Amino acid sequence: MAEKLEIEKLRYDSLLKITRTMGGAALTGAVPTPTLELAKQLGISIADAWMCFDIYKTYFEKDLSKQELGKMLQMSGVVILGGGIAGYVGIRLAQALLSEILERIPIANSIITGIAFGSSTFIIGLAWLAIVEQSYFTRKVDEA
Repeated sequence: MAEKLEIEKLRYDSLLKITRTMGGAALTGAVPTPTLELAKQLGISIADAWMCFDIYKTYFEKDLSKQELGKMLQMSGVVILGGGIAGYVGIRLAQALLSEILERIPIANSIITGIAFGSSTFIIGLAWLAIVEQSYFTRKVDEA
């Protein structure tokens, strides 16, 4: 029972971090920034990475090392890290291009890009949470 409450608290705290980051990404994405799209994308990408590191720290109470990251990705079946990074970069570049194209329609641009930025951050956060939680449970079983 106590372990169930512990995991629920960890999930709750992590979902709050995801939601906060998603809201920030959506608001940042909605603000028109002609010619500054790549800078905005970089800022949102850094916020996404920070969110992932913060979720890891919530579960394991320590910073994520390269070795731990490799172990977690292998355990979760995410062997091709480069493919995931390339996909992430592709999504962010496509969003930047979409925002530049929609600059001519101010309200549509803000709504569409805000939704696109926020939802991609939310999906990334949930996917990372699943990987971290799988690693957390695996370690709990190994310790027992």
